[in-house]
Amino acid sequence: MMRSISNPAASGDILKEHAALPWRMNCDGNLEVMLLRPRRGGSWRVPAARCSGTRTELQSADRAAFHEAGITGRVGSEPLGRYVALRLRPCGSRKAIEVTVHGLHVWGTLVSWPNDVKVIRRWMPPAEAAVSIEEAGLREIFASLVSGAAPVRAELSSGRPVAVRNGTVSGLASSAATGRFAPC
Repeated sequence: MMRSISNPAASGDILKEHAALPWRMNCDGNLEVMLLRPRRGGSWRVPAARCSGTRTELQSADRAAFHEAGITGRVGSEPLGRYVALRLRPCGSRKAIEVTVHGLHVWGTLVSWPNDVKVIRRWMPPAEAAVSIEEAGLREIFASLVSGAAPVRAELSSGRPVAVRNGTVSGLASSAATGRFAPC
């Protein structure tokens, strides 16, 4: 269980996690994001993993997306945002965690993956995802990304429509994050 906190220094050392915000363009050219929820109840979230000494930030986010959501793709090099949350530990204490969220352009979705029996995954429009998330820090990141989006309908050479903003495939990008959701 994670909650946003305003004063992380009060809780001691801060651990680091790296999360992947999976996104894709659907067949109508609209942006969708994937959220996960435990099968036994719980809130919607994005895949995240602690940073290990052997993996980079991007590798940690990519690995979390594969293991928790069964997706593959390309992680954006620039983070979309950061927030601090409290994680409830098995002993009952809480630990502060700094979560860095990276965009992940999804190329493939697996039918079977390491945590497939533990989670439900769902594609949804960014605005729906923003109101589905209970975790305050992640919700704020979604809200800032969604509020900066102003998609304009355009067509690719194939004739398929795509959401474009300032010449970049977008739909979920604030002015600071424009271009981080562009296809590779």
